[in-house]
Amino acid sequence: MDDFLKLSDDWGELQNGGSIVPYGIGRIGRRVIPTLLKEFKVPFLVDKKKDSEEVFGLRVCDLREAAPLIKERNLKIVVTTVRSSYDEISKELTLCGFREYQDFCMFERFAEEWNLRWRNKCVLSKIDTVITSRCTLKCRNCNLFIGYANQHADMELCELQRNFDTFFGSVDFVYEYTLLGGEPFLHAELEQIFSYLMEKYGDRIGKVNLISNGTVVPCDTVLELMKKYEMSVHISDYTQTVKYEKKLVEVIEAFSKKGIEYYVIPNNTWKDVKYPGEEFTAEKPREHMLLCGHSTHSVGNGKLYWCDPAFAAECFTGFKAMEDDSLDLIKNRENNSKHQATLNILKYMLGDVNERGYMSICEKCAGVGKDNSVIVTAGLQMNS
Repeated sequence: MDDFLKLSDDWGELQNGGSIVPYGIGRIGRRVIPTLLKEFKVPFLVDKKKDSEEVFGLRVCDLREAAPLIKERNLKIVVTTVRSSYDEISKELTLCGFREYQDFCMFERFAEEWNLRWRNKCVLSKIDTVITSRCTLKCRNCNLFIGYANQHADMELCELQRNFDTFFGSVDFVYEYTLLGGEPFLHAELEQIFSYLMEKYGDRIGKVNLISNGTVVPCDTVLELMKKYEMSVHISDYTQTVKYEKKLVEVIEAFSKKGIEYYVIPNNTWKDVKYPGEEFTAEKPREHMLLCGHSTHSVGNGKLYWCDPAFAAECFTGFKAMEDDSLDLIKNRENNSKHQATLNILKYMLGDVNERGYMSICEKCAGVGKDNSVIVTAGLQMNS
């Protein structure tokens, strides 16, 4: 077996109606657990905070309550949180006597490795696509470098359609597909984007999510399509810095009236990623890349990128990326067997991006990981 594959062989028993226990009912958990419920038995959920007694009709336990039940029934734990939270949870589980890759793993590895090994399918946990560099704000520290873009424009519909086709030509299923910008609700052909993506590939997507700054009220047609396709919206609230409270209320009301799932996240601070406004050089770029908490793999122009900033730096700021920074999906599919092509994608998504071991942008971008302690106010405008 390839050394990159970590899960113990008994994870394969899940094929025969085995049970898993998702750990984490935050934003990630609430987006992916409904799909997991269609595929696996889930007796209960685990969450550190335990703000709710029941979610999706399942009892929520804290780890102290859940640990003996999990051991008694020999259940597998899938940590459904962001990458930056996984290390802490991993330590807690280890202290309880659970072993990584034998008893538990992060959701991304489970989704990708388990489906490759026991279903020979290419299944990804999450992917993003930038659909526009146009935005209503011009944030000084935007980690997609929108304020530094050479030009601001919507990605052409035909290019986005080609990108979707290329992606799903290699990927059988993705738990969460996120569309973002810029401000995605500015895209002039959003209705056509939704219709094409969902009519052709909706049965291969667990959840479609959009990330918005809450400054644009979508038209009724867009709202109707979002309701039809059960999309959700992550609304970043920058009103502590930029005064648009009234518009934000209008946006929230529009989603609420249509019954569209949304999350409002107060963004008070960001990590200062430095690039491209300030000089930064990573001393250990491989470690730096893995510490970065983006966990936002991107697909654009038919290529996989380790993170959205890697795509944005190349496409918006003219950053001279190296050829092996991204994975060309068409070449990968044409030059390899289904299994090997999927393994190449899995390795890339889990951090084995190239022979160097890191993206070249990681040498210049300070990232948002634990090794970056420079905090700035979120939403500060470039002209302020």
